[in-house]
Amino acid sequence: MATRLLDTKYAQVEVLEESGTVVCILKMDYVPAKEFRETLSCIGNYIKAHPFKIHKMILDKRNLKVFHQASMVWYHVEWKREMKQYGLQTYRKLLPQDAFFRKAVEIGRKNILKEHPEFRFEDYDIRYCDTMEEALQQTPNELQ
Repeated sequence: MATRLLDTKYAQVEVLEESGTVVCILKMDYVPAKEFRETLSCIGNYIKAHPFKIHKMILDKRNLKVFHQASMVWYHVEWKREMKQYGLQTYRKLLPQDAFFRKAVEIGRKNILKEHPEFRFEDYDIRYCDTMEEALQQTPNELQ
C-alpha cells in the first residue's frame, strides 16, 4: 500500500509502508534549491513522526539535466545525518543516462569529501540503480 506524501510541480513522494521505503521522483529537469529542501523537509517530517519505520529512500533523478550543488551538499552532510538518527540509512539512486550529469555527480561527491572530511559516504548504504524495479528490489546492507 502506497501513501502519497507529496505531489508538486517538482516532486512526487510516496511512502511504501510495508517495505519501509520512501520513493521521491524529481519530475523536472531542474529543481530549485527551495523546492528541493521543502521536498526533503516533508520527507524528513514524516520520518521523524515514524521513527525507525522508514529504512530506505529511493531518489529518482532521471528527469534532471542539472542540479544545485549546494543543495546536494546540504542533503548529504546535514539531512542524511539527521535522518540516520531516525533509521534511514539506505539510499537507492536513479540517475539520467547522461555522461555529463554522471560526471557532475562524481565531482560533487569528491568536493563533499574534500570540504566536509567528517562526512563519510561509507556510513550509508548508497547504491545506484538503472531501473525503479531494481531500486525497489535491492535490500539494505547491514551497516555497523
